[in-house]
Amino acid sequence: MRQQKGMTIVEVLLALVIIGAAFAGMAYIQTTNLRMTTNARLTTDVKAAANQVLEQVMSDVLETTITGGNKYFAFNDYYWTCPTALTPPTGALPVVNRPSCTGTRTIGDVQVTYAVAGESGVTGEGVLTVTVTAVHGAGGQRITLGDRVTCYDIYPSPTSLAPEPCPAPKAGGGGRW
Repeated sequence: MRQQKGMTIVEVLLALVIIGAAFAGMAYIQTTNLRMTTNARLTTDVKAAANQVLEQVMSDVLETTITGGNKYFAFNDYYWTCPTALTPPTGALPVVNRPSCTGTRTIGDVQVTYAVAGESGVTGEGVLTVTVTAVHGAGGQRITLGDRVTCYDIYPSPTSLAPEPCPAPKAGGGGRW
């Protein structure tokens, strides 16, 4: 009797099943990797947009200009405007502008909303809280960032030679007297 040196159809089919399973596993790994890479890219876009808007709003809040020999502190206007427009007490710096306390900006596919709110600090000094929330339109990734600034970040600390620039402590706190 003569021995055959070829492969049977069963062996060929078994080899094809093993190779097919290996390729299916590799295809699953590649698609998962692609999905994760896309998610990471969209998350990076959301973080970058949120940081960009936070920096822009903080720049607006911290702006100090001199007009007609008078110093203009945007911090003061935000403090007495956000979230509700209030009249500063006697002796406080006047409100020059009533800026918008909230807003929305679009950067690429990312929708970014922000809010500025005045509040009292530990000893009543003025504090502004800036909150930014960014959402990616394509992937739904969301991030919320916040930052705080006190009046002492804007004005010099009070001394015997200079008047106290921050609002005096009151029971109701900062911008909510």
